[in-house]
Parts: sequence; structure tokens; C-alpha cells
Amino acid sequence: MKQILFAAIAFVFALNVSGQDIKKVRNYYDKKDWPKAKEAVELMLANEKEQKNWEAWYYKGLVYSQFGKDAALKGSIQDVWIQAYEAFQKAMELDPKQTETYMTLRSYPVFDSYLELQREGNDFYNKQDYVNALEKYKAADKVGRFIFKNKWALSEVDTVLYYYAGAAAMQAEKMDEAISFFQKICDAEIGGEGYDVCYRYVTYHYDSKKDFEKAQKYANTGRRLYPNDTYYDKLDLDRERKNGVGPELFKKYEAVLSKDAKDYDMRFDYAAEMFNWLFMDQKAPADQKGTYFDKIISELKTCIQTDSKKPDAFLLLGKVYFNDAANMQDELKTIKGTTPADTQKKNDLKAKMETRMKESIPNLESALALFEGMNQAELMKDRRQKNEYKNTLYLLTEAYRFIGNTEKEKAYQKKYDALNG
Repeated sequence: MKQILFAAIAFVFALNVSGQDIKKVRNYYDKKDWPKAKEAVELMLANEKEQKNWEAWYYKGLVYSQFGKDAALKGSIQDVWIQAYEAFQKAMELDPKQTETYMTLRSYPVFDSYLELQREGNDFYNKQDYVNALEKYKAADKVGRFIFKNKWALSEVDTVLYYYAGAAAMQAEKMDEAISFFQKICDAEIGGEGYDVCYRYVTYHYDSKKDFEKAQKYANTGRRLYPNDTYYDKLDLDRERKNGVGPELFKKYEAVLSKDAKDYDMRFDYAAEMFNWLFMDQKAPADQKGTYFDKIISELKTCIQTDSKKPDAFLLLGKVYFNDAANMQDELKTIKGTTPADTQKKNDLKAKMETRMKESIPNLESALALFEGMNQAELMKDRRQKNEYKNTLYLLTEAYRFIGNTEKEKAYQKKYDALNG
């Protein structure tokens, strides 16, 4: 009997201690004495029995959140916002009804963890520390899913957070993680400014993996949400190119350019594809050569109107005239007869060749002026640009040689030799 009595007294004493401990924590918290509140709640939770006390965990979340907001105290707790969230989560596990009631009364303090982790992620992102930014965004998402699961707020797809998490992962070259975040946005078919990159990136990812079914799925959604985005048409172009260059590919170029007439690079690529097909591959049917020649000229002149600061279109336009003259020279060699008709044909071809060479020169000189206006040290480092610069000088030398302007020929030859020296 005596043992039972002592046991009962001990039980009551334990309850009183427990009640006194949580009361002490509440008292320190209400007085905003955060260090003492932290000490008291941690002392409580050091007791194994108190670890089943939902209110102790709830107050730990509150106290740690206050440490997170105080610049002088924040550094004393590692991952303070994660720890605050985990304390609230533990309280919900132990007593969801009581915890939710207390959460409601204090306007859901767990939101502080969500917002602050996201802010810290933004700070890292702005500093281009993408690895740490990604970790903070992932932590924020963990809190966000907890909030959403309990139906306190947020949505199934946290679009802004997922966008920046995906962007950070992409910059950190963690491609699988970038896809996982972007794909959530795509699967939810979220539209609006900025989110077009998600559909592009996910489409590209699956296309590069040769999973064309998934690539097409996301491309179709991207096209529907962003009808003026030509990215997916360009992807189609790349696929068509694998089937060979020719009229079918050119039709696709026309379709893309009908949507974005000011796309200099696309228009230039179109002209370059036709140039190679016509002059280098010699695949254009004889009766269509003139049509394609005129088309190339037209596209390149539009490029120049769009951006006259780039040398590429000027140089290619010069090459078109130059190569057409070279083709005429080859044709001239096939005329072996000496009849008046043959002689006339030869004279007509020579005159036309000279006209073409003269047409090439101002375009080549425009390209040269742009090359020479560049930072020469940078130009010499860029292998492609350097080769195009050399090619421009070579073509000018040959063009002036053809029309018999020895002075200009020698001047450009000298520049060309100096560049190769």
C-alpha cells in the first residue's frame, strides 16, 4: 500500500514538474527573453518523457523562429529555420488538433521558415552561389509541402520556387534536379511570362535523350501556351536536317521565319543552308538555280537591314556573287567552239562574271570594315571570326585580281600575308 502511495505521489510530482517546465517556457517566450526560452525548452526536451509533449515541440519551433529573426542570435543555431520547421512538424505528429489550433492563433508561424529559406536561397542565387541556393530552395519546398499537406495555404505546384530551384540546378549543372523542378511546372501546364524556358528545357532534355515521345509531349504543351515561341520549330528544323538539306528543310525555315521575321540568326542560317546546297553541294536542279540564287540574295539583304553591325551577312553575300562568278568561269571553259554564237556566249559570260565580281566587292569590304573595327586581340582569339576575317581578305584579293585592279589586289594581299605571318 505504501509503495502504491509513493508511486502516486511521484506521478503527481512528475506532472507538476512537466507543467511547471512548459509554464516557464511560455513565460520566457511572452517576455521575449529568447535565450532563456531556448534554454528552458531544450532542457524540457532533453527529458525523454517530454519528447512526447507536443507543446514543447511547438514552443521550440516558436523560439527558434525568433532566433532566426534576430540578427544577433541567428548564428548561434545551425540551420535555424529548418530546425524550427522540424519542431512544428513533430508537434503536428504528436497532436495535430492541438498544434493546428495553436498554429491558427499565431497565424501559422511555420510560414516564417518557408519564406526565410526561400529568401536565403534568393540571396545565394543573386551571389551566383547556385549550389547553396538549390539546397535552400529544396529546404523551402520541404516546408512548403508540409504547409500544403495540412491545407493551410500554397498550391500543389509552387511555381516561383520551382522555377528558381530549376534555374539554380541548371546553373549548378545538376541537370536531373533541374528537370525534376521544371517538369512539375510543365506537368501542371503553368503559363505566363518566364515559364517558357521550362518547356524548352524539358523538351530539349528528352529530345537529347532520344525520348521523342516525351519531347513531343512537352513541345506540344509549350507550343500551345506560347504560340509565338519558335524554339520548337527550330527543334523540328534540326530533326529535318538529319534527313538532308533541300526543299523540305527550306519550307520549315520559311515557316519559322513567318513567325519571327526579325530573327537574324535563323534567317542567316537559312541563307547559308541554301548557299551550301546551291554552290558547295551542287544539288539544286538546273532550272531552279536562278530562283535559289535570288532567294539567298533576298534573305541576306533582309539580314543586313535587321542588323548591319554583324559582318556575317555581308561576307556571305559577297561569297554568293563571287561563287556565281566562279561557276560562270567553269561554264566558260566548256565552250570550245569558235563560231560567232560561241564567241558571243563567251563575251556575255565574261561581262556577267565581271558584274558579279563587282557586286561582291562592296559587300566584302563592308564585312572587312566590321572585322577591322573589332577589338583585334579578341578577334584573333576567336578562331571562327579570325578565319572569316582571313577569308574576306582572300576573296577581296581574288576579286580585284579578276577585274584587273592591281593596286587593290596588292593592298589586300599584303594584309592577308601579314595575318598569316
